[in-house]
Amino acid sequence: MMFQYIISSKKSKMKNKNSRNKKIPLVCILIVNWNGEKIVYDCLDSLKKTLYKNLKIIVIDNGSSDKSLSVIKKFKDVELITLRENIGYAPAINFGWNYCLKKYSPKYICNMNNDIKTIQKEWLNLMVDELEKEEKRAICSNKTISKKGFVETQHFDSAGEGVLQKEIGQYDFVREVETVGGAIFLVKKNLIDKIGGLDENFFFGADDRDYCLRAKKEGFKIIFNGFSKSMHLGSFSYKISEKNDIYKHQSYAKMVYSFRYDSLQGKIKIFLTQLLRTFITKKNGDEGNSVSNMYWHRKFFQRIIIFINSFASAIKNYKKIKQDIFKYGIKKTE
Repeated sequence: MMFQYIISSKKSKMKNKNSRNKKIPLVCILIVNWNGEKIVYDCLDSLKKTLYKNLKIIVIDNGSSDKSLSVIKKFKDVELITLRENIGYAPAINFGWNYCLKKYSPKYICNMNNDIKTIQKEWLNLMVDELEKEEKRAICSNKTISKKGFVETQHFDSAGEGVLQKEIGQYDFVREVETVGGAIFLVKKNLIDKIGGLDENFFFGADDRDYCLRAKKEGFKIIFNGFSKSMHLGSFSYKISEKNDIYKHQSYAKMVYSFRYDSLQGKIKIFLTQLLRTFITKKNGDEGNSVSNMYWHRKFFQRIIIFINSFASAIKNYKKIKQDIFKYGIKKTE
């Protein structure tokens, strides 16, 4: 895959400071933004709290049609790469990983959702410190808290997904786990060197857990650090996108993931769940599956066609990992 993009940055601001930070591993914080005009300012502004001293902040704008670019350009220390179209989350992350590795050669890259707000100055220090303890520790995520102070349920196995619950310190621990969520996703370079990038089958969703399981298969360790915390505004892309489009990408991703890893019972369950979603859908993606949060989808005939296409594609592609990392040409367009 080849496409044009634009880089916007001040060269004087982007010089590598490794000479002054030899003992501190370089971290590139990579944020994929798509129509995040209303939230990306808070995300970038809050990163000023970060205590970690050796980092670069790169934003990949994934073909936004709102005023995101004018907001991002207010931050002179942020490097902005503008894609001409929305190529999907996983492909955009792979593009960003490749770009960071070629330009900066960081030891770590931290994927961050554009709806994350930094609330703790040492959040990154705590995560890096855990991965530095052992070479095979390769992925770390942290505790994410909602705007109202609820903690997001953590599922550390292949099941994933959850809802908000009252914060009672239930995740105040550091633990090796099977999978973590991708809202904050710190990855060590040696893992990317070994297994490559995210699977681009996952245009939206399931890419994080899939990457964790691929890493585990190669003997790497995934760490959850509940003492590092961030605020997650939650499902912003879900809220702003046309719901049939989200359903198309989500249903396909969920079935690819399930067909790749789940038992037969799990595969049947996800098939039936996605079929049910052709008729019934949530009003609010952040809330649970209560009757009050559900409604009958008026365009269910369209969604049935989407489901059939997603199911057929998932059956065809679930065994094959698609990734274009290290294949992009770095062509600067002014």
